[in-house]
Parts: sequence; C-alpha cells; structure tokens
Amino acid sequence: MKGFTTAIEGNFVDQQPNEKILLEQFESLTNSGTWEYNLDTDTTQWSDGVFRMLGYEPQEFEVNFDTAVAIIHEDDRDEAIFHMQEVISQNREYNIKKRLIKKDGEIIWVDSKGKLISEEKSGQKKLIGVFQNITEYVQTKEKLKTVKKKNKSLIENLDGIFWEADAQTFEFKYISPQVEKITGFTPKEWIKTKNFWQMHIHPADRQDSIQTCHDETQNLNDHVFDYRFLTKDGRVIWLNDRVKVISRKGKPYKLQGLMVEITKEKQISQALKDEINLNQSLIQKLPSVFFLFNTEGKLLLWNHQLEKESEYSSDEITKMSPESFFAGEDHLTIKYHIKKVIDEGATDLELEILSKTGKKTPFFFSVSRFFYQDEICIFGTGQNISELVESRKSTAQHIERYQIVTQATSDAIWDYDRKKNSLYWGEGFLSLFGYNPSKIEPSFEFQLSLIHPDDRNRIFRLIQLYIDPKSTKKNWLEEYRFLKSDGTYAIVLDKAIFIRDDSGNVTRVVGAMQDISRQKDFERSLKDLNQQLEKNVRDLAISNLELQQFAFVASHDLQEPLRMISSFMGLLERRYKSVLDEKALEYIEFATNGAKQMQKVILDLLELSRVGKVEEKKESLDLAVLINEIKMYLRKPIHSKNALITYENLPVICTHKTPLLQIFQNLIGNGLKYSKPDVPPQITIRSKDIGPYWEFTVEDNGIGIDPEYFNKIFVVFQRLHGRKDFDGTGIGLSIVKKAVEFLEGEITVKSQVGVGTEFTFTIKK
Repeated sequence: MKGFTTAIEGNFVDQQPNEKILLEQFESLTNSGTWEYNLDTDTTQWSDGVFRMLGYEPQEFEVNFDTAVAIIHEDDRDEAIFHMQEVISQNREYNIKKRLIKKDGEIIWVDSKGKLISEEKSGQKKLIGVFQNITEYVQTKEKLKTVKKKNKSLIENLDGIFWEADAQTFEFKYISPQVEKITGFTPKEWIKTKNFWQMHIHPADRQDSIQTCHDETQNLNDHVFDYRFLTKDGRVIWLNDRVKVISRKGKPYKLQGLMVEITKEKQISQALKDEINLNQSLIQKLPSVFFLFNTEGKLLLWNHQLEKESEYSSDEITKMSPESFFAGEDHLTIKYHIKKVIDEGATDLELEILSKTGKKTPFFFSVSRFFYQDEICIFGTGQNISELVESRKSTAQHIERYQIVTQATSDAIWDYDRKKNSLYWGEGFLSLFGYNPSKIEPSFEFQLSLIHPDDRNRIFRLIQLYIDPKSTKKNWLEEYRFLKSDGTYAIVLDKAIFIRDDSGNVTRVVGAMQDISRQKDFERSLKDLNQQLEKNVRDLAISNLELQQFAFVASHDLQEPLRMISSFMGLLERRYKSVLDEKALEYIEFATNGAKQMQKVILDLLELSRVGKVEEKKESLDLAVLINEIKMYLRKPIHSKNALITYENLPVICTHKTPLLQIFQNLIGNGLKYSKPDVPPQITIRSKDIGPYWEFTVEDNGIGIDPEYFNKIFVVFQRLHGRKDFDGTGIGLSIVKKAVEFLEGEITVKSQVGVGTEFTFTIKK
C-alpha cells in the first residue's frame, strides 16, 4: 500500500516508477482513479485511472478546475461544488456520490472520497481523493429496490386474510386489512372483541370448526379446514382457513393462518374441497427470507426459507439471535442497522448469510420497525441476490445461449435495438423465408418493406401506437403476410415484446415469426367443413321433426282402425257365439288379441316419441311422493303378486316430472313383471348425492338378465322372452334410456340370472 499512499499524498509527476506501476495496477483492478486539487495554486491533477475511467487516453488533455467540474452531470454539479466548499471551509472529510460524463456521453456513478491536507515542505493546502466507479452497484441497488417494493406489497395485495392468534385462547393478535373487504369487519373489531372469530362462525359449523382447530393445535398439527362465516352485512360466506401451529417447548404457542374466501368455489362444486391442498401459511409461501424479532434479539417469526438458507432447524432458530446467521465481522453492522430501524423506522443492507455448514449466500435485506403484540419489533425480508452478484460472470454464457437458441428454433427470431437502429435476424429467416442473415444486413425499414402492401399500413399504425411513450402496451401478437425470397407470401404470426426505459420510451423490441400458412389453409378447410356440418345438422333436425310428426300422426291414425277391429270382433263373438264352432271363436280371439297388442305397441311408440319433448318447467319434486303415485298406478299387479316396494331418505330435487315418472314407472313395472313364480317381488329404491348429479338405483329379486343381453335391452322392440311368457312391447327400457339422457344422465345395469337385476341411473342437478 506504500505506492498507493504516495499517489494520494505526493505529486503524481514525482512518483517513482515502481510506485506508479503499482498505482496503475491498483486502479485497473478496482476501477478507480485518484485526483488532487491545489487550493493555493488553483491547479487540478488526475491520475491515469481517472482518464481511463472516463474513456480518455491517459493525460489526453490538461485538467483544470473548470474541466473537472464540466465532467460532472449537470444535475449533480451544484451539490458537488457546494460539498467541496463545505469540506474546505469546515475541514471536513470529502465524501459524495455523483454522476460523471464519459467521453462518449455515457453516464457513470462514482463514489468520490478525499481529505484536506497540508504539505510539510511547501505548506500548500491540497484536497486529494479517489474516484471509485460504482455504476454496477447503483444499478443493482435500483433493481433491489424494485424487489423490495414487490415484497412489501405482497401481503397487502393477497386475495386472502393473513392472521396470527394465540394458540390457547384463539384470540387474534394480528389480521391483515383484507379482512374488512371480505367480511365487512375491521381488523380492530376482530382483535378487540373477545371470542370474535368463534361468535361469527355459522352456528351449524361452529362446534366442529372450533373442536377441529383445538384438537389439531394441541397435537401440534398444521391444518386446513372450511367453514361458513357470518359477515357484517348478514351474508354467509365460506372461508378456507389454513393454519400453521407454532410451538414452544412442545406446546402450541402461536397460530398463523391465511383465510381465503371460497364461496364461489363452494357454490360451483363441493369437489373443490379435494383440490385445496394448501397446508402452509402465507409466510411459509414467501419466496424471500422472512423474519420478525423483538428489540431484545428474540426471534418471534420466520419462514421455512430462512431455515433452508441457514440450514438451521426451527428448534435451533428459536434459541438464536439475529447476529447468529452472519459472520463475526458483520455483527457490528447488524447492531448499527437495528438501532437505525428503531430510531428511523427502516433500513436496507446487503449481507451474506452464513449457513450452519459455512456456506455464504449474498442477500439484500429490507428491514422495518413493526409493532407486534404491543411492543416494537424488527420486521424484515431478505432477497437472495446470488444471481445479481453472479450476473457479470454469466453474461458471456447468456449471450452464447441466446445465439444457440436463435439457431436451434424453427422460428424467425429478430431483435431490434431502437437506440442504435440496428436489427438482428436469426437463422429462421433463412429456413422459413429464404433470406440468409450472413449475406445481407437487415434493417427495420427493410423488414417493414417485406410486409404485404395490403397489411403494411395496419402494421405500421400499430407499431406507432406501441412505441408511443404514453402507451403501456408491450406484448405484440399480430398476423400478416410476409414476402419470401422466392416472391411468394407466407402468412406469419409475429410475437414480440416492446422493452421500455423508466420514461416509457421503447429501447428494444425482440420478436419471433412463425410461418402459419399451412395452419391457415387448415383453418379455412375446417371452416368449410363446419359450415357443411351445420347444414347437415339443420337438415337432420328438420328430418327428425318430420319423423316425429309422422310418428305422432301415424300412431294416432292407426289406433282408430284397431279400435274398430276390436269392437267388431267383440260384436261377432257376442252375436254369433252360439252358432260358431270352437275354431272360429279361437280365430276371433287371435284377431282381438293382435289388435290389442298392436294398440299397445302404438301407444308405447307414441310415448317414446314424446320423450324429450317436455314443455313443462322444472319443479321441486319429493321423490317419496312420486314413488307413492306410481305405487297407486301399479296397485293391481302389486297386490296380485304381494310385492314389497321399499325406499328411504329419497331427496327433494328440482327437475322435469314427466321423464322422471316414466323412468321409475317402467323400472318398477319391469321388477313386477319379471318376478320369479311363487316368489313375492321385492323392489328397493336407493339414492345418492354425487356432486353435480343425483344417482338412483332400482333393485329387484326377479329372474335376472344374462349379461350377454345387456347391450340389447335398451333397443326398441328387443325382447328376451316370448309374449306367452311375459306381456309387453319391448319399448319400455328404450323409453327409460331416452328419458335418462334427456335429463343429462346415464343408465347402467347389473344382473345375475336367478338372483335379480339392478338398474342405476343418474340425472343432472
């Protein structure tokens, strides 16, 4: 350090060669330079390091007081002169941060320190000092300020309510301001009123919620539970409470939690309960280190990130002080900043956390004074700035990766530096459009000229809108036609981001083009296909309507001749019974039965055609009352077969009555019809709430169905037995299936021959 001392206190010209070399090396390594102002001779001298720092050749020009002042940024110039005058008049230490203007106009930040000395030989007074280039430090600090703002506003901008409470009494010690927006009650009302939380839980949920929280807390279990809550204006809302249990000496000491209103989610689907798996409190989710300690150095709160970074367990941290996380040489700095926070309210500092295993990690800490449990505490967050510290080392690597990406991607990547008016094209411009970036020098004007004339004005107007400093737009996504080297046009999707400085001016635009010509061709084909499909659907709807009208008219018109056949056959039998032989009477019976069977088929077909054409509105239906109506309708077969129909706890639902009546009537009727000989039918009806659907089961102890016929039983006219064995048309289950589908559900069957059959169907709520 002898050479450096000589450079500061001696004359630059009279330095010894070795000392001058040492000074140059030191200045080069530290990006610094020394200066001298002789008050008696009004002369100024700079070391070579100052000239190099400002982009000049060493001693490129003669320095005087005016030229020294001229290189100071105009916004800092008056303050710098005033500070120098104070130093000279009061014999103070010179210490100031200011901006200097380099030869090329670039602005740099320097930390300028110096002192006033008197030479022993000449007695002349000199102000000597050092410029230290701190531009990167200032820029890094500005970035860290942004991080600090984000972290500071995180809690206040959450959608939930962050809170802290006593683990034994459940009395709230802190609750975030969002509580008033969500519940209507102010934080003061929550904290000052005893048992406030318990009193405002919905009475139906109160006991279970309090007991759950108490049991889990006593067992030191973090827990999550949902409950209804009564707001100030009388509404009932759902809260999802995520609780972290903090213990002391094996006993619950404090609760921290996050209340999130989930009313809409509860209304949408009860299944949302299974999706909520948040078992961590707000603090534990913060990506930054979080801590809170009192003025005695007792750590009160922290998050897992602190445990992770420091490698100490929660139990170990409980016994530690704030200084324990840092190297010994930093302890005085920490104590100084703690006092500053208590006196002034806040501070920022950069320190390295020293982990349990000796690893050092740089952090930027934002620390504030905070009142907690009626005492002054120190609240802080720490942001890991390892990436910022290492950014300079990785710059070259990032550039290399960027170049590799531009070569590897199939997109045509472009990068426009607006300040330098320079444009970079990636290899994609060759593979997609035939332009070789290594053989041409693209410009932004050239790129615009390649846009199709019919699209160019639109794109140009949009660009002007984006580059307006008053605009906040930054994400660009546009389609247009782009001229390829072979003279054809490609349809491209151009994605870009407009990068702005602090004043809102666009400094850079980075984008990527995709050739979507084939996709557009496909979209046009798909559009044509969709139009054809829509036409087919309309034609099919008209055809279905005509078929329904035909079925109704045909069914109605066919019934009259069938009734005539039945009537005249009855007249023949009554009038000529005495003269007709047994064979003739048998033929009359065949004709009569055929007409009756045909009439049943027509009526069932008519009913099948009406399924889904319900004009009635949805209504509230008590299914127990509906089943009793069906039992009254089927009372004759029920009584004749001594059948037992049972059900319990059937719900009250809102739906269309007619299709539901058709479903239950046919399924119960089948259970009666296909019963075992000499075995009284037993039909059981069950229901289940399965979220967005109701599920119903109709089970009987009848003859059963062979599984190979499961796919046939719902098809119209499919019968598994002859009409001599079982009466029917084979349409009943088709009506059931169509009615279930109309109610937006599904139907399935389980059966075992000789044991019974179970039909299960769903309907949408």
